[in-house]
Amino acid sequence: MNMILSRRLIPLTLVLAALTQPLLAEELVTIPKARLQELESKEAQLEKLKKELGQTQAERKQLADEQQRLKSEAEQSKKAQQKAEAEAAAAKVAVAKAEPVIDHATPPMNTLPPLQKGEVVNAMDLMNHYRADAAAAKQRYEGQVIRLQGEVIGFSKPLFIRPYAVYLKTTERQWKVECNVHPPEVYSAIFTTKGGDEIVGSTSGGARTTIARVGQKVALEGRCKGLSDQTISLSGCALLEVK
Repeated sequence: MNMILSRRLIPLTLVLAALTQPLLAEELVTIPKARLQELESKEAQLEKLKKELGQTQAERKQLADEQQRLKSEAEQSKKAQQKAEAEAAAAKVAVAKAEPVIDHATPPMNTLPPLQKGEVVNAMDLMNHYRADAAAAKQRYEGQVIRLQGEVIGFSKPLFIRPYAVYLKTTERQWKVECNVHPPEVYSAIFTTKGGDEIVGSTSGGARTTIARVGQKVALEGRCKGLSDQTISLSGCALLEVK
């Protein structure tokens, strides 16, 4: 009986041994050195990419924080500027109310002969005529070339354009006479100095000339553009005389 059982177990043992050998062979398989180095290189590259990604994310956060800071500063600066402008405007209104009206005898328009081209007009008279009867003043002056005389109270020089503005004294501070002047071609640059109290021209060689100052009497010739928001404007003006 035992001999028969042994004969039956021998083939089964041989079959199991044959099936087990491939499994043992698979467990003993080794990775080639070149393949191992390739995997290690890729792993190192992956770690490097992870590190760079982390740095990029940190830089993005830093940039976003900086943009937010700059935006906040810009908003604060804008609010401060608006507040300063409002305070300056309120101060100007207060000064204008405090200043007395200048006494100046202006002849009524209906007593004057028709306006002639290049006729001399006092800046205070021009302002008083528009204040007294804007419709009649429009009919008399607008579109006409007049020679205007008056005292300089200020200048302005917008950026990127050659013309500058001369403001002449009127009988009331809130009223303005604005003359837009084309400077001579000899000047390559025009700018204000001394807090806007002087208008200066500079030649291409760097020589500077003070064209006019606040407080001086001037004569200008230009075309009357009319009244807007208590400002009477003349365009295409030439500065003829400065005293």
